[in-house]
Amino acid sequence: DWVDVANDLLRSCHVNQHIKHLSECGADVFVRLYESILGERVPDFIATPRSQEDDAHNVQAVIDSLALDYLQVSLSHITGENIVKGERESIRNLLEIFDGLLEYLTEEGSESSSQNGDETHVVPNSKIQVVSPEQLESNAGQLLPPLKLSSVDG
Repeated sequence: DWVDVANDLLRSCHVNQHIKHLSECGADVFVRLYESILGERVPDFIATPRSQEDDAHNVQAVIDSLALDYLQVSLSHITGENIVKGERESIRNLLEIFDGLLEYLTEEGSESSSQNGDETHVVPNSKIQVVSPEQLESNAGQLLPPLKLSSVDG
């Protein structure tokens, strides 16, 4: 049941929200999931949405960032407008993406810690945690691996 999937995701991400109907998965839910799972602010985010269009913009920013920055796949079948309208298929698709992403990132964290021979850097599964919005500001630059730049010959 997709309501259960949504509530499991919210609980895993320490988001204090419980939904009873799939249509309650609006912009606020997906923005919170994005920020909590990825530890990043939503790009081009409208902080005080004043209309359904603003909400649709924020969800579309989540979808576009997932597609371009993280998954490198087209998510053109999901639109912010359809999410905000409560279109069940789009909501299910986006929940499925977040569910898979959280599972992948959790596995990545436990795999990298179990394969690392240096005991001082092993992170037990219990310490893998999702970032709260309050932690985003202070941790923003530390959550992703450093970018490797090739040296310039000259």
